[in-house]
Amino acid sequence: MTKDTPDDPDDATRRAKELRETVDPTTATDDEIEALCALLDGHHGRSDAQKVLWEIVDHSNCTRRVAKALQPYLVHETRRTREEARDMLMWVAQNDLDALDTTVEWLVENLDTEDEHVRETSVTALETLAETKPVLVRSHVDEIIDCLNDESLRGCAITLLATISYAYPMAIAPAKHDLLALTEDETVEESPLSAPLVQIALVCPDIVDPVVKGLRDRLTEQAGPQQIGTAVALANVAIAYPDQLSVVVEELLTRVETETGDQFRNLPRGEILNTVGRIGAAHPDAVVPELDRITPHLESDDHRLRAGALKALGDIATVRPAAVRPTVDDLVTLVDDNDESVRNAAVTELGKIAAADPEVAPRVVTALDDRFDSTADTTDPILAAVDERYSDDEVDMSGIIDAYKRIGAAHPEALDPAIEDLRTCLDDEVLSCDAAEALGEIGASRSATVRPAVEDLRELLDDGSLDDRSAAAIALGKIGADDSEVAALVRDDLQTLVEDRQRYVREAAAEALGTIAATDTELPTTVSDSLRSLVDDEDRGVRVAALESLGKIGASDPNIDPHWFDELQADLGDVDAELREETAEALGRIGASHPELAAPAADVLQSRLDCDEEYIKVKASIAQAVRTIKRSHPDAVTRSETELQRYIDAVPPLYE
Repeated sequence: MTKDTPDDPDDATRRAKELRETVDPTTATDDEIEALCALLDGHHGRSDAQKVLWEIVDHSNCTRRVAKALQPYLVHETRRTREEARDMLMWVAQNDLDALDTTVEWLVENLDTEDEHVRETSVTALETLAETKPVLVRSHVDEIIDCLNDESLRGCAITLLATISYAYPMAIAPAKHDLLALTEDETVEESPLSAPLVQIALVCPDIVDPVVKGLRDRLTEQAGPQQIGTAVALANVAIAYPDQLSVVVEELLTRVETETGDQFRNLPRGEILNTVGRIGAAHPDAVVPELDRITPHLESDDHRLRAGALKALGDIATVRPAAVRPTVDDLVTLVDDNDESVRNAAVTELGKIAAADPEVAPRVVTALDDRFDSTADTTDPILAAVDERYSDDEVDMSGIIDAYKRIGAAHPEALDPAIEDLRTCLDDEVLSCDAAEALGEIGASRSATVRPAVEDLRELLDDGSLDDRSAAAIALGKIGADDSEVAALVRDDLQTLVEDRQRYVREAAAEALGTIAATDTELPTTVSDSLRSLVDDEDRGVRVAALESLGKIGASDPNIDPHWFDELQADLGDVDAELREETAEALGRIGASHPELAAPAADVLQSRLDCDEEYIKVKASIAQAVRTIKRSHPDAVTRSETELQRYIDAVPPLYE
């Protein structure tokens, strides 16, 4: 946003200043709000007007009126004015959905206008709002589908259906035949049609075959980066419908093996190879027999193919480590590759492989430790400050520590040779955060090994950067869960941080306290009191972390507070989708652990599955929670396993 300059015309500048000084944000009148909005339409006075409007929109009694006053500016001829109006309404969408109902209705009505500018800018505004909160346009789905029959509105309709398809595939399913027909229409651009059709296919098996055929044709016809999205779409359908696996895997591998000599066309081949590996992680039997078509790319002259093969093998190793084990020596050599992206991929994927395969973990840790030591020996902190090349060494070291985190969570004993290096890194301002996280993963099940680092972590908790303090808090929580003496030592520190002024520190403290309290039956009551205060925190991340921890505690606490359980059920209707997901998970844990609460938890969760406005991703989390209860208390659940799985499968596992 630009600031007004001294040579701004007097009228606009004076009016903006006057309004800023006289308007009370809590009691602003309609005339004052409209006057401030009018100042957005110009170069002078805009900054003051924006500041006052942001203050006004923060008050619930004014939010709806500001949203209505901004309507004309959503379709304004000046792009900057439109963007500023959309930014403000996006904030409103996060906090007060009801305040936007008339605005959304007005925008939908504009789809039928003959004014092309108003129609296109209305679609852009609807798309922006739908990306922020898809529920805003849920009630208008039928109107949008009807627009497919109007040639002048068809493009707008496809754009909006694509935007909300990830949230409401079942709601847009009635458009499936119209959308399929449009793929045969040469006058309609096919690219935007893929997203809604793939999402619908995940809930409507009857269109899977034509959707897969269309995607395969597109993959053959496309060039360059466009192929990546198509490959991911094919993979999502194949993962959901295993009968499509053989044809999809063959299609993708054939694309990888088709060399053109054109660097632009070769660009996506590594990513497609990576996508094959992600299919293998879900359905290893479909990909493991094809490993001899993947491993040769480790020696490719193209660094993108080397990285793609690494990622594919790393994903497959998470479920079939023995199949990848013979290639580990070849993968280790790529830790010293001359390309940074390949080195990074080698370190990351070796971390995955070692975490999945205890047989190779010591070999991998030795190789990573050698690389870490050689990199540390050549890093000059003074030169690093003036020469960007030296920062690459710290990137490599950070990547190795990230691999240690993964290995430490699965096989902490394999990391004994690296403990001292990690302790030393706690004093490095670049690597301290990663080192703290890695020590936490190791200490979660091998606390004695990292006990000498506890005081170092407590120092970071007090004096480190924001990231350091957050990482140290979480690490101490994990170590404390495995060591009651450490828990007693850090509990007061963590409870103090619940009131820290930094939101990320509060979030980390909530997570750490939940980790400790879930394993210590003496702590839940005192810790729960601290965490409940965070459920109403102003920051969404803090609220989510508090709910997650309370769910863990509630599952292990034999004396769960009935009043809090009632509040938890109410949170399933919160405006924030991530919070609803976390609430569902907490209810699933508690219902499974407390027989007397299994039925009420299952009932409220199953009821939410019937809510038309609920996002499919949240419904998938709810279905997982119901399944958790069903496994322990089958009589408490009325939904079948098939029905629950249907919600889970509707969420695409892969994204670009």
